[in-house]
Amino acid sequence: MAKVPEGLDRNQLVIASRRVLLDGLIALRPHLAAFTVVGAQAVYLRTPDASLQNAPFTSDADLSLDPAVLDDQPLVDEALRTAGFTLLQDDQPGLWARTERVDGKDVPIELDILVGKELADKIGSRSAKIPPHGKMTARWVPGLEVCAVNRSPVVIRSLDPADERSVTANVAGPAALLVAKAYKIAERHAQAHTHPDRLTNKDAGDVYRIMATVPVREVAETFTALVRDPRVGVIASEGFTLLRQYFGGAATPGVNMAVDAHTGDVPEETIRLTAPAYVDRLARELPRL
Repeated sequence: MAKVPEGLDRNQLVIASRRVLLDGLIALRPHLAAFTVVGAQAVYLRTPDASLQNAPFTSDADLSLDPAVLDDQPLVDEALRTAGFTLLQDDQPGLWARTERVDGKDVPIELDILVGKELADKIGSRSAKIPPHGKMTARWVPGLEVCAVNRSPVVIRSLDPADERSVTANVAGPAALLVAKAYKIAERHAQAHTHPDRLTNKDAGDVYRIMATVPVREVAETFTALVRDPRVGVIASEGFTLLRQYFGGAATPGVNMAVDAHTGDVPEETIRLTAPAYVDRLARELPRL
């Protein structure tokens, strides 16, 4: 749900999506070591002090799963169903949701269970097969592999003043998020002629948010470790190549999208200078790729 549905309050959607994330993490508590919060929720958890006027926004939640750490029991799909989640569509693996009341309307809030493609032993057309867990439990996605390595625990709190719950869970680090976002933007940009509705400016806006908040040296140190990691090194290297392709120039596609995402918030010239400079600095700090 990349856009705010007509007639719904944006802030209430953000609160609902965090509530669904917490409920999902609680339902999956026996498996928390295998899960990592990714996507926009992770971006905002990693950039709480971003000096941007645009308020953080997401209307769903994403969890990546490392099959190598996942126990056989309890079954993930059964745990989710017990907590009130159902598949959005019976033929679409990994896309779970629960109906929440938002602004007086029933709204399905997604909780996607995702696996980095190269971490899955077997895959279907979109299903990551992780037996004994159900074949529709998780969806494979390229680029998320690095989130199994670059992550650390964060206390995730409810955004609802009446809800005092919190859960400590692993959240993807900035370097992993840049890789994952670069893969996602590249995939959707390539499909824009057939699926134009899937390409939005928001992901590029999240990339800029990280670049404007997290020191490049910190990201470079993590990137250096990632590209040398035997499990995810190839993915990290390709992710940086995509990051350079989409954000390495003042008028590259990712920069253009970030400008649109932050219209009225960040001066266009600032984004067109900051993003390429960040990528260039990363390139100089990293081992030769």
